[in-house]
Amino acid sequence: MTIQPISPIPAQPEFLIGFGNVNATDYWVVTPVGTWPLADINVTSHDQTATTTHTPAWAIVMTILFIWVALLSLLFLLAKETRVTGYVAVFIQAGNQSFTEQVPVYNAQQRADVLQRVAYLQGLVGQARYRQAQLPPA
Repeated sequence: MTIQPISPIPAQPEFLIGFGNVNATDYWVVTPVGTWPLADINVTSHDQTATTTHTPAWAIVMTILFIWVALLSLLFLLAKETRVTGYVAVFIQAGNQSFTEQVPVYNAQQRADVLQRVAYLQGLVGQARYRQAQLPPA
């Protein structure tokens, strides 16, 4: 004898996009402070990252070690390393409520990924508003 559930368990909606504590489905955006319909929100982002270029430590060490052998070792100082630090702040506003997510960024690929995810979320908002505008008036 097997035990059968009385009613089927409702399926959880699949998240289409997520970054930090923000997730979105076809119709809703879910944050720690609330869940809002996509058509009712505004999403903006502010890139608060800094890109700096440094001479790596290994190049300085190699220059010091080989300076007595040849002056060509000074070419090691031409090596550069790019570092990206900071965060991308994503602001979600629905009416008089808002939520800010600060997504930390450690390299250029992460920065591009977060900005693409924000752009995708903005596209979902546009699609939701279009669907809402196509509904016949009640």
